[in-house]
Amino acid sequence: MTTVYFATNRNPDSAEKPTSFGEDFSENGYGDLRFGKAEVNLGVLVSGSIDVLPDNAKEGSKELLKELRTSMKADEVDTLIFIHGFNVSFEDAVKSAGRMSDKYKELSDGKYIPNVFVFSWPSDGSVIKYFDDRHDAVASGYAFARGLMKLITFLRATPKKEACEQKINLIAHSMGNYVLRHALQQVKKIVEGGVLSRVFDNIILTAADEDSDSFELDYKLAQLPDLAQRITVYFNNDDLTLKISDDLKGNPDRLGHDGATKPHQLSAKIVLVDASEVVTGDIHERHSYHLLNDTVVKDIVSVLQSERSDSKKLSREYVPHANKFRLVQ
Repeated sequence: MTTVYFATNRNPDSAEKPTSFGEDFSENGYGDLRFGKAEVNLGVLVSGSIDVLPDNAKEGSKELLKELRTSMKADEVDTLIFIHGFNVSFEDAVKSAGRMSDKYKELSDGKYIPNVFVFSWPSDGSVIKYFDDRHDAVASGYAFARGLMKLITFLRATPKKEACEQKINLIAHSMGNYVLRHALQQVKKIVEGGVLSRVFDNIILTAADEDSDSFELDYKLAQLPDLAQRITVYFNNDDLTLKISDDLKGNPDRLGHDGATKPHQLSAKIVLVDASEVVTGDIHERHSYHLLNDTVVKDIVSVLQSERSDSKKLSREYVPHANKFRLVQ
């Protein structure tokens, strides 16, 4: 059984006592957040387990963050924040986070079992609504930014005796990377040109439905390294979902398909990992390899456990001319 924590700016099914969330934004605005937790057993959402906290900071976000802090300190575990991609319902997002936790436990021989926290934005849960999801991802950047600022404020207010030595990591998948881009831009507005706090030990971008030049431009992801100690970008040249995004949707080359445009000009914090050689299967498997491909998942777990990018323990080869690592079987 896995407890999945969540924050969402989706519309609740009830104003008074929500039990789930739909595919639209909260009626209180794009940035309105509700917090809670649910139980997932072997990838199945336990019926009636979605527990939505009260709609106020004291009993909502602060209470949840306190619970996570207590767990991190007492159990000596990390916390992993996950932003899902397009075509994902609220319940699917929670189940996916639960399966991610199970997979990490399995492939680490029970040595890596972080708290899992999913941010679920109002993706329509339909593959034919790509452009609607893209718009919703932009609008959801503000909600994630608000959640991030709540976390920063909470961390700054934590007494030294209650602090832990565990890591906070972030994974964004597919269009979740587009949410992250716009969250970064909103955070920059909130701090009004101030220094961005380094909140995360690791940020992992997988199958990023984001432009390949994102790290070059301030209005995209150029300042993302300010938020983390290390950023790892996984990409797959055979990701058919991103090829469709590139060819048919009028988007530029995708970061998750081709990697970064100028790999030798990246911040030293950014590591490129080409998964093309190890990822196989149907269109879904080639896009969701962060969960479905054991070689990739093992590599991700090693990153989250702070293994060096050039460690001989990893199934990687360095490719100098492309400044990237290539995963090998």
